Amino acid sequence: MALRTIQANADQKGKPVFLHFQKPEQDKIKKDHINLDLNKIMQNIGGEAFAYGTFKNAYDSDPRVKNMINDFSEDSAEMKTQVSEPDVPPTDDQDDTVSKMAQNATDL
Repeated sequence: MALRTIQANADQKGKPVFLHFQKPEQDKIKKDHINLDLNKIMQNIGGEAFAYGTFKNAYDSDPRVKNMINDFSEDSAEMKTQVSEPDVPPTDDQDDTVSKMAQNATDL
């Protein structure tokens, strides 16, 4: 539930999120991201603290967590947000349709 709230807040602000498993040092802070100490948040709501191993277990066993995370390392995780998800390239079918429409428009 905490991850969904963080994700929704980031989407509302239009920024990607970087979750740190402990208070990050200055060189670990990602610019142009919302940087959060995940364990501080979990502590505030009375939840389980995360380290790499426990987070990996949650990621591997819970598809909801897997669907919310782009990537993670030993000290942090990057959430999927509307801003962080790459644009989906058009499929071949879409390319053909556009090409056919353009060709029909130029055929006189």
